[in-house]
Amino acid sequence: MFCLSESKQLNFFDQISELNNLSFQKPVKFLKLLKDNFDINTFIPTSFVNNYYSNIGCGRNFNLSSVLASLLIMHFFNIPTVSLLCIFLSLSSEIRDFCQFDDCVPDESFFSRFKISFEKDIANLFDAMVPYIIDICSQMDESLPSSSTAKGLSSMLIYDTSGLKPKVKENNPKTLVSEINKQKAFAKTINNDNFNPYAAAYKNMPKQSSSNPNIKLDFVNGHFGYFYKFGLLTNGFGIPLHIHFFDDAFYSSVSSDFDTPEDQKYTFDNASLKPVLAPFLNSLPNSKFKYFLADSEFDSYDNFGFLKSCNFDKVFIPLNPRNSKGMDSSIQKVDSDGTPLCPLTQDPFLPDGSCKGKTRSFRLKYICPKSVRVGSNYKCLCETPCKPTKSTVTCYKYPHKDFRLYPGIQRCSQEWEETYKHRAAIERTLASLKKNPAVETPRTVNTTSMRSDLYLVAITKLITVIIAHAIDKPQYLRSIKRLLKFAA
Repeated sequence: MFCLSESKQLNFFDQISELNNLSFQKPVKFLKLLKDNFDINTFIPTSFVNNYYSNIGCGRNFNLSSVLASLLIMHFFNIPTVSLLCIFLSLSSEIRDFCQFDDCVPDESFFSRFKISFEKDIANLFDAMVPYIIDICSQMDESLPSSSTAKGLSSMLIYDTSGLKPKVKENNPKTLVSEINKQKAFAKTINNDNFNPYAAAYKNMPKQSSSNPNIKLDFVNGHFGYFYKFGLLTNGFGIPLHIHFFDDAFYSSVSSDFDTPEDQKYTFDNASLKPVLAPFLNSLPNSKFKYFLADSEFDSYDNFGFLKSCNFDKVFIPLNPRNSKGMDSSIQKVDSDGTPLCPLTQDPFLPDGSCKGKTRSFRLKYICPKSVRVGSNYKCLCETPCKPTKSTVTCYKYPHKDFRLYPGIQRCSQEWEETYKHRAAIERTLASLKKNPAVETPRTVNTTSMRSDLYLVAITKLITVIIAHAIDKPQYLRSIKRLLKFAA
């Protein structure tokens, strides 16, 4: 039973089971709370207004603020489709009044076209609200007593990746099971006990969906499937601050040949940190973030070097064992200039420039002082080489090694353990975003529409912060559901 007022009721849950999430008590009170404490017009960028009203020659039938209000109501109340939103707008005078619609309301096709045509403007609206949210969180943080466990959360920046999983044929479990069965049959034919049919099935699956090449095979949330992947930044409170979808330019810059889905996830995740974090920090004239948190998937010398240039005081990224292999030779001693020394004669090695591969960190190359160039390669003439090699002894030094090992905080210390626990905030945020039906299982393969829905859901999170701050209830800044119950 969804009660829109004390005298009107809509009882169609028996026919539409997806509307169970709408069983809040007296949501009209929430609409009043929203109307009294938030004005969407103060945040809509001028470019959004110009693009909307100049898109056609004639005038618009619906105001931009009214269209945005209705879409935000859709995601506040977890209405799964725009067709059901149109039903609510048609049957509820309270919702129509809140959105400032007259007797006529938009149809389903209008909302669909709006999300596709103005996706970039919706993203700009989200970005325009973020600085205001950062200031609110800073004010809340300053008002907390020093003994509070939430003290300092506004100065934390947390990063993680996730993905939207639409209903494409490649995500049908039967598709994967069929491929695995083929590989198992092949394994029996070749009679090879070391053959892994699951890894072979992964290698043989198409790398992207046939319905949309932006939906790619990837490893997300503990399993691999076809996702539209994105990176998310939040603060320590778990408030979304930046969303960045991975496009073809990103994937083309990273090697795409992997033996296992775990290797693919690590490589893509590790390479995504700078493209996501750099534009966000550049958009903030005065960054208030002192600490950066992420999981071990983002551990690399390149990432630590970039984070050091961002002037973070402390970086909380656990070391990844795969990055501890082969990162330094056995030659450890260096002179006052940082040049490696021969372990036998203590002669300084010869600098041979720098190098960097697609999946390798930037490093400085040094060669044995008794090396001579033979063609395009070097050959070691040492009678007792310190290391068996066919060419010459090579040593690599990583300029960002010290910051990776000592990122402003001692690993395994009490402060590390207590602070790193807050990384769970971004996991809760991702789970909250994906609880929305439009994001949990997108009913479209149009990635532009998917981006719009995710931005709109994220905007509802920001609005929740604004309302919680306005009514002096900071404990509700992360929970729309609790805020709805409070309004009731």
